[in-house]
Amino acid sequence: MFNKKGKKKSQEKGKLMDNKKYKLMIKEEIIQKLLEKEEVLKNLEEELLEIKEIVQEKDKFSKEYLGRLERLQADFENYKKRQEKKQKEFIKFANERLINKLLSVIDNLERALDSTENEKNAKAIKEGIKNTLKGFFNILNKEGVMPMKSVGHRFDPCRHEAVMKTETDKHSEDIVTEEFQKGYYMKSKVLRPAMVKVAVSTKEKKNINKK
Repeated sequence: MFNKKGKKKSQEKGKLMDNKKYKLMIKEEIIQKLLEKEEVLKNLEEELLEIKEIVQEKDKFSKEYLGRLERLQADFENYKKRQEKKQKEFIKFANERLINKLLSVIDNLERALDSTENEKNAKAIKEGIKNTLKGFFNILNKEGVMPMKSVGHRFDPCRHEAVMKTETDKHSEDIVTEEFQKGYYMKSKVLRPAMVKVAVSTKEKKNINKK
């Protein structure tokens, strides 16, 4: 009887010990899991802090680049304005230089006109006009303006304006025989086409009439 009671007590005592051990194990596991979670949270906080620093740094660089871009745009706009101003001034003063050169030619023409009042020698007047024309051509040459040679050359619609045609066997077909108004180049560009008379073969004219 005593043995049974002692055995029962020892079993109950053992169960209590087992329960305590189990509870202790559970507690330790919970504590371990909490510690692990705390570690994970700590790592996440550190990662978030790093990401925040990276974002702030990138934001700083973005603002710097944006500021540089805005400054470059402003500089470019100022550069464009300066260039436009320089171009306008260049055109303005280039015209002034040309006009000043032409004024000297006008002076010579006025002197030539004044001399005709008392000048009986037509040769001297003619010479004065020639010199004035020479002054004109010198100015034009410096500006890249050159007269084109048309008489004796083949008709070119890009350089010539045919105002008359003449039937002849002395010249080949489409040859310029006479120039009514001189044409001019400005460097490589046609400034003004020449007004010319163009040869038409009499043989071709007869063939046309037969048809």
